Amino acid sequence: MTKISGPMHTEKCGIKTWRQFARRVRPRGCRLLNRLDRFPKSVLVTGCQRSGTTMLSRVITLSDGMTNYWFGKDDELDAALILAGEVELDAPGRFCFQTTYLNECYREYFEHDCGCRILWVLRNPFSVVYSLMYNWRRWTLDELFKACGAGFLDDRLARRYRRFGPIAISRLMKACLSYNGKVSQLFELKERLDKDAVMVIEYDDLVNDPQRRLPKIYRFIDLDYQDRYCDHIHRKSTGKKNRLSNRERNIVDQLCLPVYEKAKGLLD
Repeated sequence: MTKISGPMHTEKCGIKTWRQFARRVRPRGCRLLNRLDRFPKSVLVTGCQRSGTTMLSRVITLSDGMTNYWFGKDDELDAALILAGEVELDAPGRFCFQTTYLNECYREYFEHDCGCRILWVLRNPFSVVYSLMYNWRRWTLDELFKACGAGFLDDRLARRYRRFGPIAISRLMKACLSYNGKVSQLFELKERLDKDAVMVIEYDDLVNDPQRRLPKIYRFIDLDYQDRYCDHIHRKSTGKKNRLSNRERNIVDQLCLPVYEKAKGLLD
């Protein structure tokens, strides 16, 4: 891993939070990967939020042969600012960017041909929905729902949403439909991108058997693997899927499990 030395021209940006990013960058439209072509052969780690993408992107960024560009308190926000052109990064090397934040702008992936490899982390909906409901603030979940989940409302709930806004939809419903909307993007990515451009990884498989799964990921991204990388793969959040109430589990099972099972058919 190579650490960037010297200034990165971050002083003029002024964006320190995702709320500021939403106000100042997203309104310009889907130009969030505006600078991606400056970073050929990058690794892009994505999937539904709360699926383990941060862990995997950090493992790869800290690997030999990669460049560590982190400069702030949130490395995904650092990546978003660099790729949108808000922060200038002029450094050699190969980079790993976490791109879960793209949300409704995921079709930007189709606009670039820079030899990037996309790693999609798929996680069971019970763990993800629990985390979205109980570990996220209202604004963050509402933003994800607006971008990825609202389009999956039935007619009755859609009318309520248009009239009253996000407060009219339960947190459970927002989390479930956000999961479905985000995971459904994977189907289009696999259909439209080259076969060797996207690898789908099941989170539980990775954390339960990193010695087997992680080397396959490194072969896919064409990066030398070291056994010590497994030391950074942890299982501490695997129990989240058991924390939902029976009612919540039944709803997740009904709404999200079919999407998850379909996505599992794309596992590499």
